[in-house]
Formats: sequence, C-alpha cells, structure tokens
Amino acid sequence: MKLAFDPGDGDRFWEAVERIPGYPRGEQRPIQAMLFEPDALEQLSGVLEAISVPRAGPLLAVMDPTPMRRGRDSLKPLLLDRLAHAGWQVKALVLEPDRTGQVHSDMFQIERVQRELGSGAALLAIGSGTIMDIAKHAAFLAGQEARSRIRFAVVPTANSVCAYTSNMAPTFVHGLKRTLPSRYPDAVICDLKTLRDAPHEMTVAGAGDLLAMFVSVPDWYLAGRLGLGSGYSELPRRLLGSLDAILLEQAEGIGSPTLEGMAVLAKLVILGGLAMSLSHATAPMSGFEHGMSHLLDLQAKLAGRPLAVHGTQVGLTAVIGAATYEHFLDEFEPTQVEVERCYPAAPQMQAKILAGFAKLDPAGKIGEEVWSGYGLKLEAWHAHRAEFVSVLQEWPQVRREIQSRTCRPELLFRILRAIGAPLDFRQLTPPVDEPDVRFAFENAPFMRRRMTIADLLVFLSWDRERLWHEVWRESRQLGEGVTR
Repeated sequence: MKLAFDPGDGDRFWEAVERIPGYPRGEQRPIQAMLFEPDALEQLSGVLEAISVPRAGPLLAVMDPTPMRRGRDSLKPLLLDRLAHAGWQVKALVLEPDRTGQVHSDMFQIERVQRELGSGAALLAIGSGTIMDIAKHAAFLAGQEARSRIRFAVVPTANSVCAYTSNMAPTFVHGLKRTLPSRYPDAVICDLKTLRDAPHEMTVAGAGDLLAMFVSVPDWYLAGRLGLGSGYSELPRRLLGSLDAILLEQAEGIGSPTLEGMAVLAKLVILGGLAMSLSHATAPMSGFEHGMSHLLDLQAKLAGRPLAVHGTQVGLTAVIGAATYEHFLDEFEPTQVEVERCYPAAPQMQAKILAGFAKLDPAGKIGEEVWSGYGLKLEAWHAHRAEFVSVLQEWPQVRREIQSRTCRPELLFRILRAIGAPLDFRQLTPPVDEPDVRFAFENAPFMRRRMTIADLLVFLSWDRERLWHEVWRESRQLGEGVTR
C-alpha cells in the first residue's frame, strides 16, 4: 500500500502536505532534508553542507554509550571516522547513564549539551528518542540564548519513536514528565541499513508508538467537544493515512526486518512526528495511553529500575486505552447522567490526588506537583459545563465520531503479534507487573492538563475498578490469542 504522503519525495511532499486542510497558515517547510536510503550515511556530508553547517566550525555529535551495529561495523565509531576523514571538526559528546543504566531526557542532560553548544557549534544527534529529545531541546535553548538558529541534523539509529520530527520534547521536570516546546531538526538522515540492524525491540517500538493514534485522536476530538482542547483537525489522520492497514501489510518486513519494511516504518514515524508538530500539539499522538506510559516510567524511575522501551510499552497501553473506549462506547447512557454530580470540588480532588500519589512519594512533593497541573484542568472542566451538556444531548453523533477514530483492541493486538512485539507487560524489558499498570490506569487522568477519556470516567463516577478488571482480563486473553 502506497503512503498517502511520502516524506522521501522532497519538495513534492511539502507541496502536497501544505494542501491538507488544517495545515498551519504561514508555516514554512521546517525540515530542509529527509533521506530514506540504504546508504544514506554516504550522503551525510552533503546534507550537512546543504543545511549550512560550516565545515571549519565545531560539529558536536551527541550520543549515548550504547553500541549500535551497521552490518559488521560498530555504527558510532564508523560515522565519526567518516565525518573526520571528510574534514569535519567533530567533537563527540557521550552522555552517561544514571544509576538505572539509562540516559533520561532531563534538564541535567539538556543543560550539559546546551553548554557545549554555547561555543557556536552545530549539532548532530546520533540515537533514538531520548537522545533526540535531549539534543533538540538543547539546540532550542542554545538558539534562544544566542538569538540565532543552531544548525541541527539527526541520524536515527532505530525506528523506535516519533520524536525525530516533533518540535516538542518530553522531559522529566521535578520528577514528572512534561512536554516542553522545542524545535525541528534541519535534516533527518535515515540510513536504512542502520535501521535494519537495530535491536528488534527498538524496531517494533516504532509501530507501538504509532498505535497510540487510535486512542490519542479520539481523546483529542473528545477534548475539543468538551471545550477542554482546541485546534482539532483531520490533518494527522490524513497525513498517516490507513495506518492499521499499512502496518499489517508491512508487518513481515518490519518484523524480519527488510530494507523496504524499514523505509515504510521510518516514513511513518517521521509522519507521526510531523502530525504533532504541524498541529502545534502532542495530542494527535499522545493521549490516555501516553499518560499511563509516563506513570509507568515514573514508578520505575522512583524504584531505581530501568525504563521499558517507550514504544513497546505504549503499544500495550494503547490496547488498554482502546479497550477502555470500547467499553465506554458500548455502555454509556447519557440520559442517566446527573450533571451536578459530575463536578467535584477542588478540595475533594486535591485530597484524592495527594493520597494516591503518597504511595509513590510519602513526602508529598510529587502529589503537589501533580495537583498544580490538574487543578487547572479541573477549573476548565467546571467552566465548560455547557459543552458537556451539549455532548450529552448530541451523544449519538458524538459516539459515531469517536468510534470512527478508534479501533477494537483485537486489531491492535493483531498488528503487535504480526510484527513480533511484546503482547504482555511482563514481556517488556524490564517486566512490568499488574499493580504498576493498574496504578497507571487509575491515576493517568491526574498527570496532565489534557482531557482524555480517563478524565471523563472520573467525572462520571464510572466504576473504574470493575472496568479495570474487565480491561485487564480481556487484554491478557488477547495477548494469549484468546478471542471473545
């Protein structure tokens, strides 16, 4: 199946995308070059020159110490040697992991890169999601400080995440993951041989990250209808096309993997990042499912455990989110809603949040930080009662619109199984146990100011304990290949 919009088509791609309804007016083509070729590394020097990186100036190459293979070669030394032999003044900056053995996107790492960019260096990021988020936000801050644009190119080492073309950076701030305004790269160099030789778990993570769309887009639509979100458009869905069908068609090439499969997946994750950037929001690709994933990350971080690969975890939380929508759409009866009871008082919700997060942090700092954001969402919910009443009155139409944007959890599992992705939280690395997933399910609505289906369940006083047991049981059965 041909992609509706192919980011490898250069100017023709941007000309077509600019005609999609919802494309931001006045938005200039933000990425100058996007390559998707088996030997794209051979063109790296030419791309750096094309985006006006001065050959005589310093080129800061940011990476982590994780070894990556490209055929028989160790990728990172190979890439640095080629740049040096081509005359580039390369300085390698290897970001060291913390006690969990991983590098995390936080202000400590971002400021370390930012300091190195203060000398006027250009930036080359070599890695996957975390390195990209650190690098692009460091370039953003350094550019603000210098009042000039830092030249910035990225070489993805895995098809693992949509971060490469997102101009936002999920970052740990005061212990919680927050999405910060950031910037686009000037060039993306997708070397298909490098992507083919990436670890399998990293490759299937990219497909998992994309599956978020079947929860996040209905969340985005619902938030708009309830008056708690703005800017909804069909641009992301138009941009990515028939995502489920494409992933199923390419499943063998993604799971094997083949160069063709890597090209399609690379283009899809690039489109996923652009879907967010051009919408000026992460909402098209990040909803209830990402809220759960962020809370799983928080629990792991507080326990001193490594974080599971982001996209493989999101693939499973997307199944939980899709199952939640399925139950809600089947069971919700708007005529039974007592509107007055849907508006809890701030002290009641604050006490609930502080008590819930005390399980993770008895000192209460995390709970207070969570409440500081959630309190604003609660105020907005109270202020937009008229929109909620309108949704209740127009529920048959709203239900159809939501249903057309989500999908059955069976389909998501079919995709995950076809590409060889984890089908159970216990299959993640490291494994995630049911109590942690349940905590994430129950508390995800409090993590963000963004409205999702999980918030509506709270305001409706839905029996979330019963729902959790049903959704968890069904997801386990689907993971084991049991159909309902």
